[in-house]
Amino acid sequence: MITQLFRLIRKTLLTIVSSCLLLSYSGFAHGEPIGDIVENKGVTSVKRGDSRLETDVGTDINIYDEAETANGRMLIEFLDEEKLSLTENSLVYIDEAYYDPDPSLSKMSIRMVRGTSRFSSGVGNRIKKANVDVATPTANITMRGTDFTTTIDELGRTMVILLPDEVTGETSGEILVWNDGGETILNQAYAATTVASYEASPTKSIVVQGITPSMIDNMFIVNPPPAIRQAMEESYSDEQNQDQGILDVDFLEFNELESDALQDSMEGDFTELDIDYLSVDFLQDLLDVIEELVKTKVVLVDKQAGGGADALAGFSLKGATVGFNKDSQYNIFEQDGDLVFFRDVNGVINIIITAGGSGFIETSVDGYEGIITFGDGDGIEIVIRQN
Repeated sequence: MITQLFRLIRKTLLTIVSSCLLLSYSGFAHGEPIGDIVENKGVTSVKRGDSRLETDVGTDINIYDEAETANGRMLIEFLDEEKLSLTENSLVYIDEAYYDPDPSLSKMSIRMVRGTSRFSSGVGNRIKKANVDVATPTANITMRGTDFTTTIDELGRTMVILLPDEVTGETSGEILVWNDGGETILNQAYAATTVASYEASPTKSIVVQGITPSMIDNMFIVNPPPAIRQAMEESYSDEQNQDQGILDVDFLEFNELESDALQDSMEGDFTELDIDYLSVDFLQDLLDVIEELVKTKVVLVDKQAGGGADALAGFSLKGATVGFNKDSQYNIFEQDGDLVFFRDVNGVINIIITAGGSGFIETSVDGYEGIITFGDGDGIEIVIRQN
């Protein structure tokens, strides 16, 4: 969903940028190379329009290209010696790159969508570093000549780490990580921040000890270093006493508690607003998720003609309770008189049973097999199988 949203935003932006290029960028023709692939290993690709290109060393990179890796890695070098390195299962959009004789007019725009990527600014003088725009689904990055990595999970949550200068070992510059929720400045070697959503402020800067650039990959978002994990917990602690919503949840919390904190803290009826979309087990190997993710298939056979005047005013449940069910990962609640079953694990299941409905849901997924009946259990048959 994050990738699809980024594609939609990107198409709109590219339409605007294309018009600007025709009007103003007389010194740059669309289709001219802005860089090339200097290293390539494993399964990678570059999408240009509707075509997938071979990614041999020396392959040209143009604006609007999409660089993607599966089980492979890729290193791109741009005209001003900026370098963009992608680890496995990463996706990056090259939205804009324009080199003007006046460096203050040159521009570059890159959107890092998923996986772990490293960007280092060029050593030449063809582009002003402040004119390089790097974005993720949850944050923007403004730089002042520097080297950093972004690690992005499948929900768009982002970790940014400022890398040291390769020669001196000192800080390589300064970057500002910002969004609608606030901003954080990183200006020390291996300073890091994480961003849970575009409306949530980046966590405070924390310096990570005992790592090297080669150690930073997709596993950092799955199992963050202890210093980063602590900073995340401290940042979210004040919010945990407020009403729990999508933007207020520590996405690591529910993997560390023996009880269901959301269920224990509920007061009153459970509604859609009480769903913790991040309550599922997130600490798993994201590389396996990305490579092996399969869409949930729902087989629905409706044997019931409808409730009519004699429809039930409420619902009775067996095999589940209203609210979040930790064993099956279902969120169950009433909405406008209907009964809703919501599950978001490796694919979204959203089943709505109208008033008076009765039947059962049989679910067989990894880690759970069970039957939930509603009403008298006869009528609607829903069978869910997920490999």
